[in-house]
Amino acid sequence: MKVLNPASATRAERAHLFGRHDRLLIDGQSFRVERKVKDTHVLQPVTGDLIAEDYFVVKSDNEINALIRSKRIRIDEGYYSKALAILRVRFDDSDLTDLSEEELRTLAWKKEWCIRFLDAATNLQGRWRPRRIIDDFARFVEENRDLMDRWYLDTFGERRRPGRRIKGKVRKAFDYPSPSALKKWLARFINGNCRMESLRPHYSECGNRNQLDPRAADVIAIEVRKYASLLQPRMADICEDVDLALYNINKNLPEHQQVYASHNAVRRKIHLLDPFMVDAGRKGSDYAFRKYTPVGKGLQVTQALGRVEMDDWEVDLHTLVAKSSFWKSLTPKQRSLVPRIRTTLTAGIDCASRAIVGFNLAFGPPSTAATKSALRSVMIDKSELAEAAGAMASWHMHGRPLNLATDGGPVFRSEFDTAASRVSVPRVVPEQDPRKRGTIEAFFRIIKRLCRYFAGRSFSNVVKQGDYPAEELASLTVGEFYRSLIRFIVDHYHMRPHRGLEGRTPYAQWEELAKQGLPPAPSDEQLAVAFGLTRRERSITKHGIESVGISYNSMELAELHMKVGQKKVDAIVEPEDLGHVYVLIPKHIRGRIEGIPESRHFLRVPAVDPSFKGRTLADHLLAKRAVRELLKQEEALGRPIRISAHRDLLDLSRGVMDRAAVPSHVVTEKTLDMLEKRIRFAAQAALGPDQYADEEADGGQPGELVATATRRRGKPDDTDQPRTIRDHEALPKRKPFGGSLNLDDGEDA
Repeated sequence: MKVLNPASATRAERAHLFGRHDRLLIDGQSFRVERKVKDTHVLQPVTGDLIAEDYFVVKSDNEINALIRSKRIRIDEGYYSKALAILRVRFDDSDLTDLSEEELRTLAWKKEWCIRFLDAATNLQGRWRPRRIIDDFARFVEENRDLMDRWYLDTFGERRRPGRRIKGKVRKAFDYPSPSALKKWLARFINGNCRMESLRPHYSECGNRNQLDPRAADVIAIEVRKYASLLQPRMADICEDVDLALYNINKNLPEHQQVYASHNAVRRKIHLLDPFMVDAGRKGSDYAFRKYTPVGKGLQVTQALGRVEMDDWEVDLHTLVAKSSFWKSLTPKQRSLVPRIRTTLTAGIDCASRAIVGFNLAFGPPSTAATKSALRSVMIDKSELAEAAGAMASWHMHGRPLNLATDGGPVFRSEFDTAASRVSVPRVVPEQDPRKRGTIEAFFRIIKRLCRYFAGRSFSNVVKQGDYPAEELASLTVGEFYRSLIRFIVDHYHMRPHRGLEGRTPYAQWEELAKQGLPPAPSDEQLAVAFGLTRRERSITKHGIESVGISYNSMELAELHMKVGQKKVDAIVEPEDLGHVYVLIPKHIRGRIEGIPESRHFLRVPAVDPSFKGRTLADHLLAKRAVRELLKQEEALGRPIRISAHRDLLDLSRGVMDRAAVPSHVVTEKTLDMLEKRIRFAAQAALGPDQYADEEADGGQPGELVATATRRRGKPDDTDQPRTIRDHEALPKRKPFGGSLNLDDGEDA
């Protein structure tokens, strides 16, 4: 099969697919999507509750893309669905899939008889209107049986089978109902609201289905379950167990009250057991899963981003924690001291095209911050990142997934769930079995090929690794591996024919599916709100709202303060830019703030100090002395806290990483709560409580002495050298005083 040249792959304009209920807000004007003709969208202007029926505006996909790039368009999915839901028509949704072809023909034949009778009964112009009495039913059948025979022949290509043989009566040449049968059909049809389900045959309910004595049935139900056992008993063994159980019941009963059951009845009950349950019980659940798990093409997805599977994988390769330029200048002895790590790759794959749409490489074990970053990358164009890494093809596959499948691990809970719900991405957890997410697992097997190209490869277990010194032979820096991984995905994986796509490449399959239209990607503000860190229960004062030691305020926030008073609100911090914060507007206040429409749920509040614009959360936290001391203390206790993502090791420009949403931090909401508490405590301790003195002021001095200092200024070198826990324990105990972090209870030790 021919491999596509990445250099020849040109990026096409993104095609869009909007629903009839979606609202497009272009330069403040609302539009409703009427239809799409090729690459052109036909829009109807909407003003309030009025739709311009005779006026249309057309926008091509190129114009829509230009509006998105200039941030002049806003897309609200399902905005008009509530008003149009009233006009939906109810159809007959009878489920008849379990019926055979012969039963379906009989059902259609019965329905035709009922409809013809009702038409004749309600026809005011007819020569005769039948009533629902036996005589009229008999006359109606006599007049219409030949017509119905012709209808059946024209519809199904054969005549209705002859009637049943009844002793003493002439057999019918073709089947037709008796007057009483037609009366029953009509009653059932009318009582069932004229649905075909009402005429379903009920032959399975005929006869005596409970011929077994209830006592024997209970015994058989208990004993047949033992057939699904790891002891693997035979059916004959189960029959003997039933005979023994019935013997114990019968030995104290008179002969006319004794209970019996044939071996055939027991065997029939055994055959009614679920085959999966039998195999799982006799041969183990793993055997049963392998036997009954469907194989072949797997889950069929026909729409781009219809289903995205996401998972993380610890890369089978040791990499060097150093910049490439720095590594080349080191001596062999210095290189041996550079730490080696195994990175964690979190990826999202589009099941319809097999294209990689989500990507994140974290330094360390799996984390919630890494999975959130991977989900955010699904909705961001990564072409600039691919170009910076040296790839020749485009990596423009992005958009809002219609369905996201992950496992149930701790990194995909809580914060990840909240972020997914805020961007309207439904998430499913198809059990813990990796085979339920086979598409992403197959991709990780392909990535192992990349690891084989480099020295320092680890193995799945120590037996396979043997004496191979993986860490000592590591020669690839983190930045080199990061760029190699991107080029492998963009220029190699996307451009190779895929067996699951019948020989097409993931790149070509994505382009083909994209012509049908792609779901709209979230706006920058939606992404910032969804993937920011929530700060709960924050008080608003006249100075604004505070987070991580930074004050935020605006006129809109002041108006919100006047409406909520002492009540607390939630705020969201954007870790990549502390220049602003998003404040959640309570439901009962939305639409009451001047200049803020009811559809907006957040206020964008700037920082009082403009110097925080563009500053990252990681840089701000690491600049705090209290945070640095806490990190050293936790590391000494064996509980290291990670803040920075060390993206400077990737050897890419900061602007490229910012636009590609490469995170600068690995902070979670729980970690930020702890760090913010320490920052607040340090600020309060720096102010300190008032210490009142016992001495009186000299008479010649104006005023009255109210306090004296209880501490002395230390040497300048002392503040720059933090003490360890053992150093603090070795110092003599001192009385607490204002401004110190070293209290008696050792809270800040």
